[in-house]
Amino acid sequence: MSLAHRPPACQCREVAALQVRAAVPTDADAVEDYHHRCFLTTYAAQLHAGEFGAPDRAGTRQQLHDWFLPGSGVATRVVVLEGVPIGHVSVSGHRLLHLFVDPVHHRTGLGRDLLAQGEAMIAALGHPDLELHARVENLSAISFYEHAGWRRTGRLIRTVEHGISYDEQVLVKHCS
Repeated sequence: MSLAHRPPACQCREVAALQVRAAVPTDADAVEDYHHRCFLTTYAAQLHAGEFGAPDRAGTRQQLHDWFLPGSGVATRVVVLEGVPIGHVSVSGHRLLHLFVDPVHHRTGLGRDLLAQGEAMIAALGHPDLELHARVENLSAISFYEHAGWRRTGRLIRTVEHGISYDEQVLVKHCS
């Protein structure tokens, strides 16, 4: 089922169809909101144990705003429901930079659809060899990507951004 025709996670009432469009800077607040909820959901145990803290929300919001500017070098597509972004995929060159879906809409297929769209965006730029980085603690995301044909390279990178630092697995996929 395509993104535009997928029913929402909660079918308690009728809602408008999903829309997929290019992100604009004014989307940054809504995207950062569900991005933050994703972080809190995914890393709840680590946050509770004090293993690390949440990223600086203002820094994340500014990064998203800058990515969504025309000419930024980052292409982002957002999924919008009733005028509000609920998921996005961002790519630059051969890399898939971001893929997030509001936790309320997890397990609806939006992630798979956004991943396919991101892969197609990269391939359309002429890059058959794709790369992404996933936090080593995010085993569900790594499994999600592996089920979609991505493979771990065994390479780790250290990322420092938004007031936190973390290790990421490098995953790759070849699209012919």
